[in-house]
Amino acid sequence: MSSKKIISFVYPQIIEEGTTKLGQKYEVNYENGIKVLNSENANYSFGSLHQIMLKGIEEVLKKHRPKRILILGLGAGSILSIMKNKFNWSYTYTAVEIDADIIRLKQTYFDQDETGNGEMLCLDAKTAIHQLVAHSYDLIVDDVFWDNRIPDFCKDQDYLKRNRELLKEGGIYMRNTMAAEGMNHKDYEKQLSWVFSSFYAIKHPVFKNKIYFCQD
Repeated sequence: MSSKKIISFVYPQIIEEGTTKLGQKYEVNYENGIKVLNSENANYSFGSLHQIMLKGIEEVLKKHRPKRILILGLGAGSILSIMKNKFNWSYTYTAVEIDADIIRLKQTYFDQDETGNGEMLCLDAKTAIHQLVAHSYDLIVDDVFWDNRIPDFCKDQDYLKRNRELLKEGGIYMRNTMAAEGMNHKDYEKQLSWVFSSFYAIKHPVFKNKIYFCQD
């Protein structure tokens, strides 16, 4: 065990830090013996976000066994690790990540021996969803953030409608949100009600993120 990993149980240890070509500040740290990816004001992978995504996936698995999954905003791949541990059946995924430097960090520090067949698209989510085939996915996991903010386009009806179109019958659109600056949950829920036939949300008991589950 490296000295940084040991010391991280007392105080976080930086492995790499910098700014991506798209302007995202990042740190790869050891925290409590685990490698995590943080932005300037939020955890992107394997810290608090991992627990939030785990809570969301466990909710999905109460009634569903998704076999084709679309991931919008992959980060360093927390969701892939969760799927590997939770999905004991054959599945495929398409992962979308806008930032090539974040993909590099994933491959350098976090790459998992992933099961299932997957593809990675280095695109912004707004563009990617229009390049994918409608009615293809059992589950869409939307975790597109810029630092601790959800981009405005993610709250637009057009974006939400296209995600709905990508779902198979009975599919689920799962969206992670936080009480970040600029996020009005009441307005967002109005948009969801106009696009989806039904939706509900759960709140993580520790981190207070609100996770939405939407169906047509």
